[in-house]
Amino acid sequence: MAEERFTTLEYALLGLVGMSPMTGYDLHKAFATTPLAHFSSSPGGIYPALRRLVRRGLLGARLDTTTEARPRRVHSLTRAGKAALDAFVRQLVTRDELIRGLGAPILRFALAEGRLSQEEVLAYLASYREALESYLEELDGHKRRMPADARLHPRLALEQGIRGYQGELEWVRWAATKIRSAARGSRKRRASR
Repeated sequence: MAEERFTTLEYALLGLVGMSPMTGYDLHKAFATTPLAHFSSSPGGIYPALRRLVRRGLLGARLDTTTEARPRRVHSLTRAGKAALDAFVRQLVTRDELIRGLGAPILRFALAEGRLSQEEVLAYLASYREALESYLEELDGHKRRMPADARLHPRLALEQGIRGYQGELEWVRWAATKIRSAARGSRKRRASR
């Protein structure tokens, strides 16, 4: 049987509901008022995705009639949903994800806290770094092969992409340093007790 794939929006929904049961309205608000809007702030995207996740058995939905005149459908993560979310955060970063730019690598990182050990997170960041370094080499090759008389805008557009990935690579290295530093601080506090 082929592995079932989900959209980045569906994984983001699983991640949010995995933190705390939420209604569709709560989820729409979270997407509309935070940087999660990158994935979708449209009820036309969120509600159909929620229905697909319920239909696939990854989310449960119950009616809450205790607080309002209108019943609210509260979504919670099922065992299958937790397993799908855990598998998602354990995936290593791929070149295709970097190229498509759908935000999956950083979403996985954001959802990994509490789901992965420090070693697993550092291994994830190492895969992220390796994918970025490899793709930057590829882009640099394109840049070197551009004719000297190439049009200005395509050269500048390529340079923008390179600089964006360089910034992402700098962040990955910085994040790994911060995680190692936080772990050392945590061990020192435990040792001093």
